[in-house]
Amino acid sequence: MNILTNMAPKKSAFFIFLASYRDDEIKNGRKPSNFQQLRTELTPIWNNMTVMEKNKFKDLAKKYNSNFNKEQPLLQISDQHKNSYDFWNMEKYITEMFECIPNNQELLNKKFILLHINCHSHDGEQYYFPAEIAALEFNLKNGIFRTYHQMIGISKISPKGLAGGMRVYADHFHQINSWNDHPDDYQNILLEFSTFLKDEQINDTDLKEGTLNLPYLFTIQSEVGTTNMMKVKSSLERLYSIAFPEVKAEHCKSMFKIGSIEQLLLEIKKKMNLQLDQQNSRLGLSVTNILESDLYGKGLGCLYHELREISFKCSKARIVQWMSNICIHINTYFNLNLVPGRHMAAQLDDGSKLMIENAHLPLTAADLKLTRNTSYDD
Repeated sequence: MNILTNMAPKKSAFFIFLASYRDDEIKNGRKPSNFQQLRTELTPIWNNMTVMEKNKFKDLAKKYNSNFNKEQPLLQISDQHKNSYDFWNMEKYITEMFECIPNNQELLNKKFILLHINCHSHDGEQYYFPAEIAALEFNLKNGIFRTYHQMIGISKISPKGLAGGMRVYADHFHQINSWNDHPDDYQNILLEFSTFLKDEQINDTDLKEGTLNLPYLFTIQSEVGTTNMMKVKSSLERLYSIAFPEVKAEHCKSMFKIGSIEQLLLEIKKKMNLQLDQQNSRLGLSVTNILESDLYGKGLGCLYHELREISFKCSKARIVQWMSNICIHINTYFNLNLVPGRHMAAQLDDGSKLMIENAHLPLTAADLKLTRNTSYDD
């Protein structure tokens, strides 16, 4: 078993309690709190709960932490078996990739791509198709380099009998429920996305042959009750198979390589000989708490979510959040000379936040109208 798998702490009953509350905030359309805030606010409630009330979360934690446990739903066990070999390959590849990085300077210059996908989804039928794709290329030295964002319509391929469940899912999570208002030229969308990933022009032939070697894309591994990596990979495979139905299924399945952003952060820290904070890892909050720290704000989401004042549901806001939190966290150990707008969101005079999404765009603090108290450190 990979050493980093052993490093990742199991989820405690208290963590499940916090995560359950946070999930309810999202489902009810509220801006989710970060785990540190929740721990402070909910600890008194937890301490006053009865043993019977706490046992509910202990049982959920036991199910969440167990592998292929007979108590798990059959569908979940099936999903884990189906994706276990891909997950093992991913872990092995990422570990070997970091072993080939000779020193910290090379690590600082190494580029990574983060990915978040909001899905048109029907969990009961395991149907996943991208509703929103956001990707971001960055490194630790310079922060953000390039971004990609695309909303995708589904009206012309909406599966019969699933529309009701898919709209319920959309209302609870990303609120992208207007299926007719977004682009649905799937071939062109896939071409543009693949061109971004390769950072070179891709044509129809490249995708029809199914032999493109795309880089690893890092996303959140899982949330309570969900297997996010599986959904992301499945949704991209479905987009590919619909855009190019002539491509063999095995090529669709091998095109997109999805990695765990949790393992990415652990590998970065391991390579730099940095230790996880014992205080943070005590409650199983270490990696999750780092990645999910609250950096939401006006200006970080796409226009669709910004206009509805729900930018925290936006895929674009999520990848900015992850990148910023990784950079801020590493900076507490190793001086990255953080630059607002590139490593993390810049705070503007009007209270909104800004990321400079093009690394070649030279803007000064005066141009950006940065507040005087904008800090390079957190």
